[in-house]
Amino acid sequence: MRQKMLSAGFALALVGGLAVGCGDGGGSGGDANEISIVMSNHPWQKAIEPLIGEFEKSSGVKVNVQTFAEQQARDKISLTLQSRSSSMDVFMTLPSREGLQFAKAGYYAPLDDYMSKSGSYDVADFPAAVKTGMTVQDKTIAAPVNVEGVVLFYNKDLFAQYGVTPPKTLDELPTVAAEIKRKSAGKVTPIALRGQSAALPFTFGPFLHSQGLEWTKPDGTPNFDTPAAADVINRYATLARDFGPPGVANNTFTQSSALFAAGNAAMELESSNEIGSVNDPKTSKVSGKIGVLDFPAGSAGSKSTVLNWGIAMSSYSKNKDAAWKFIEWATGKATQLKLTEGGIAPPRTSVAQDKSYTDTLNTDTLKEWAAALANVQTSGSTEVGPVGVAAPEMRKVVGEAVGKVILGQSDADTAAKEIQTGLTPLLAKNAG
Repeated sequence: MRQKMLSAGFALALVGGLAVGCGDGGGSGGDANEISIVMSNHPWQKAIEPLIGEFEKSSGVKVNVQTFAEQQARDKISLTLQSRSSSMDVFMTLPSREGLQFAKAGYYAPLDDYMSKSGSYDVADFPAAVKTGMTVQDKTIAAPVNVEGVVLFYNKDLFAQYGVTPPKTLDELPTVAAEIKRKSAGKVTPIALRGQSAALPFTFGPFLHSQGLEWTKPDGTPNFDTPAAADVINRYATLARDFGPPGVANNTFTQSSALFAAGNAAMELESSNEIGSVNDPKTSKVSGKIGVLDFPAGSAGSKSTVLNWGIAMSSYSKNKDAAWKFIEWATGKATQLKLTEGGIAPPRTSVAQDKSYTDTLNTDTLKEWAAALANVQTSGSTEVGPVGVAAPEMRKVVGEAVGKVILGQSDADTAAKEIQTGLTPLLAKNAG
């Protein structure tokens, strides 16, 4: 029976997970034709679950699904892996966040051999940036289920009303924002973007990469002890402080998209995934009036952040062949084409170019969105934040330092020094 375990039963689920897998990694390995999957509450999860019955019928493999809110899923997955339990065969993962940590701990069963032996899987169908995002220490640790990146949404009606040309570069971005602020007499927020510390690095990273900088130097140490890094911090913080909404330091994609969809912001710098929220004709006042642009180019061009969720196989699974059957099906061409009907942007090139999918991109907004997303996959950086075993802590260091500049509590030079100092010991953990 397929089961959904909600937050009310989470404590019991954790206790059960720990009890199953103490010591030598034994547990309820289950029937060879039965697997257990742990998923995060996510658009992909919502789209794939109704299709699992088809997989069960065609493969003969029974699938037990447990779904949690994102952080609870992460806790459940981590504790199950730490206990070396075989009770979980497949799990959703965000390699840009926990990839190196899990790989070093030996939690992932590499998928390279499975992919190469599958005659129809076609790994080459995934763009380079997507494959890179699923690779840690030269091993494929997960199969991609979606693709998203930072793009610039803008309200075409407001831009026409104020006679403003959409920005194509980072230098133009604050100039355009200032013009909108002046012409609207402050009644319209020029731009909605992230300010919450844990969420900020996702949209801050493209500023860094588009100016030709990386999070770290070739020797693995932080790369924030340069004037160029302070300049990037100043660009982002100035945009948020002077042209963002009140309370921007507390905002993430939820608040930004709500503001933009209500018609109260002229631009939104956010994940391409938000197209469903801001362009929904049932809930958005700006549906059909939205333009979508590539992330504004810096001195090094337009270098957005490309983010992929994946599904991975637990190294402690006793049902690896059945687990691979599910992964192969869930991330294969036919299934990913079906998932586009649920609004899931396909990470496969062939699916993105399939006529049955491209025919659904029948408005200017959706065509522009698809073009921007294609560019993200081609030129984007998979490094959402500094890469390492302490990724969440490092993103917090970056977010908090930039946040202080947004709030006027610090300046960009001081923030750059704070990030350099804060990241140094955390990055040193990678050598362990």
